[in-house]
Formats: sequence, C-alpha cells, structure tokens
Amino acid sequence: QQIEKINDKLAVEQSNDQVISEQKDFLQSLKLFSGQQIPKDLVTKMPTTVELGDMVKFIGATREGLEIASDEIRKRKRALTVELQKLQNELGQYNNGDVKLKRSIVVELECSQAGSFKVDVSYMLNGASWYAVYDAHSYIEKNEVELISSAMIKQTTGEDWKDIQLTLSTAQPAIGGRMPYVAPWILSENVPYPQSRGGMALMKSKMVTAISEDAAVQYEAFNAAPATLGAAMPVQEADVSYAQANSTGVSVTYQISRAVTLLSDGTENKFPVQSQTLKADFEYSAYPRSSAFAYLGSRVVNANDIQLLAGPVNLFLGNEFVGKSSIDAISPGQDFDLYLGVDENVKVKREQIEHKVDDTLIGGIQSPNRKTIFKYKLSVENFASKPIAFKLFDSIPVSENDKIRTKVYDISVPPTSKDWKDRKGVWLWEFKLSPKEKKEIVYSFTVEHPRDINVGGL
Repeated sequence: QQIEKINDKLAVEQSNDQVISEQKDFLQSLKLFSGQQIPKDLVTKMPTTVELGDMVKFIGATREGLEIASDEIRKRKRALTVELQKLQNELGQYNNGDVKLKRSIVVELECSQAGSFKVDVSYMLNGASWYAVYDAHSYIEKNEVELISSAMIKQTTGEDWKDIQLTLSTAQPAIGGRMPYVAPWILSENVPYPQSRGGMALMKSKMVTAISEDAAVQYEAFNAAPATLGAAMPVQEADVSYAQANSTGVSVTYQISRAVTLLSDGTENKFPVQSQTLKADFEYSAYPRSSAFAYLGSRVVNANDIQLLAGPVNLFLGNEFVGKSSIDAISPGQDFDLYLGVDENVKVKREQIEHKVDDTLIGGIQSPNRKTIFKYKLSVENFASKPIAFKLFDSIPVSENDKIRTKVYDISVPPTSKDWKDRKGVWLWEFKLSPKEKKEIVYSFTVEHPRDINVGGL
C-alpha cells in the first residue's frame, strides 16, 4: 500500500512536470511570434517603450517562475524515488523470506515454594559474520610499522543488537572438527585423483557472539578524525579502546571494549581490535617482468600473543594513505613480509636488447633445430634521499620437455639465489643502492628445439 501511494504521488508529479513542459513550449512559441510580429508592426506602428518593456518583463517573469516550479518538482520526484527504492528493498526482503521474526522462549517449571529467579538465555543465529582489516602506518625514519587490526562486522539475523557486549571468535566451525578420511592414491587409466570424502570448500565465516547487556556508553566511530582550524585549544588525540584477546588453544576470541549497536540490515561496521608497533627492516623489491614498479616492504615479527587473520591492509606512509595490500594468516611470533606500497622514487626497468633466431646451416640449408637467442638488461636506480636495500627478481625460462633445451650465459652479476624458495627458474639478486646510484644486470639465454615444435611462453 505504501508503494502504491508513492507511485500515485510520482504520477501526479509527472503530470505536473508535463504541464510545466507544455507551458515552456507555449512561452517559447509566444517569444518567436513576438519576434516575428514586432518587425512587421514597425512598418505601420512603432510599439511604445512601455509595450516592449511589458512584453519582455512578462516573458522573463513567466520563464523564471516555470524554472522554479520545475526545480521543485524535480526535488519532490527525487525524494519520492528514494523512498520508493527503500520500500521496494524492504518488500524484496519479505519476498525472499529475509524477514524480522519475533521469538519467545517458554520455560516450564515447578515451584516448591514462593520466590523469584533469573533466567540467562543463550542461542545461536545464522547471518552474522566478520573479517579482519588492517591499517599499516610506516615510519621509515624510526624503522617502525604500527599495525592496527580492526574487525568489519555485519549481521542479518533479524534482530537489531542494541547496546551489547560483542565478542569475536576466530573459530571456523564450518570446517568441522574431524580430519578428512585419508584415501589411498591409486593411479589408473582415465581415472581422476579421488577427492577425500567431505572435501567441501572451506568457508571463511567467523563466529560472532553477542551478549546483551544494559550499557549507557555508545560506541563512537573509530575512523572519525577531528578537523580543527585556527589557534584553538591544543588537540589531544583520543585514546582508542582495543579489544581484549583470549586464547582457548585452538582459536582466539576478542571482546570489544565498548557497548555497540549493530542493526540487522547487513551494513558493515568497523571496530578496533588491537594495535602493535613492529620493528621493521625496510627493503624494496621488484619483479619487472610483471610490474615496472618498486615495492616498499619490511620483514616484521608478529607479537607472541596476537593471531592475525588473512585480510586487506590499508597502507599509510605516516598518516598519508598510499595504497592497499593484504596479508595471509599469521601465527603468534611468526615473521612475515609486509608490503607497504609502491615508491616511485626508485625506478625499475627490464629491456630486451637482443632477439635473434638461428635455424640455418651453411649454404642456407635449414637446420632441423631452431635456436633462439635472447638478451635482457635489468636496471634499478635509486632517486631517494637515503640508501636502500633491494631485492630484484626475474624468471629465467625452464624447460619441462626433453626436446626443448635452455642455456643461460654471460651473466654480468651472479644472482644471490637460483630457484628461489624452490621455484624453478626464479632468480634473486640482493644488493644495496646509495642515493642516485644505478645498478644494471645483463644476461643472455638460448632456447633450442626441433623446428616442428611450437614453444609456448616465449
């Protein structure tokens, strides 16, 4: 019924808009008529100044009034459209069965004597989830990274949570608590590798426990930043209350320090969980075969009492936002690489300086094999104001076919590591660069194969 009322109002406004449009058309035709008629009248009768002024004034005033009326109609139609969309979304929730339900709990009891008692109730609901997000503030001068962990929480349980004490858990009950069946690996013709029983995709949902309590303190927006102008009183940064972590051996729970309110509308809410300052050895890394940028990163060690879940990372250089990254799940005390964005003060380049095919013998006779010669140059230049440590990666072609042979030679700078972390053909060079210093690495390789084989990947 509400939607029908809104549609009726929109129809009225549409009709009003049509009337305004027709009036504008009439006014335009009147303007054209007067423009044609006045020159004819000038032959027989010169209009007075008053007559000309009255006509111009009439057209202008009428036009202005129509524009004002048209603008008011547009505003009313916009407001009605927003209200209509809201009602249609609400109707869609009802049609999809996602409706708010009212639940009641009935307790049967027998009393041996008069008295009173209190019943504590706990129950489980579907539709609540959370995931971790991080803000990483890098302070290169201090060799530190401040890593702030937050939780993005939403719920569509059908109940609004008002002034509750919220507890988050890293447990993943959807995975199940029993190890999958260990199946034998049997090879046979055209039979795929058997999957383990119950091998369903792992869901990354997290348990959210909400305990209702009476609380007078409302949660204040974590991301709200003060805006101050003029010589006012000194601004003192607000203390952020982080969650209290508790470990149960197989999972970690975080209790949000303040009472919070979460509506059952699926809106994501961000709450601070914890913060830690990590000592960082900053270094740059690049893989110019894939990206022509140098990435600032650091090797850091997670605190012994903090578990980090996989999630996106907002990167800040000090307090200036510079980009986005991500981290994998990190255990307490584990060291990990934290990438902190692109630094365009460090230039990286990969150039192919030779590409030659040799597939002939003496006298122009074609050889049964084709030999292709490649030559590449890698260059890194430091335009920053301080020395930097650099890791340069490149992929050297590796053959998995006996008929395709590769050979690397004329390497100007030997790599620090070949087959880095057991990745075949991945080479790593590690070095330091002073300000304005440039490093160049040149290497060549050949790929030889029978003429009738088409080699992919080159």
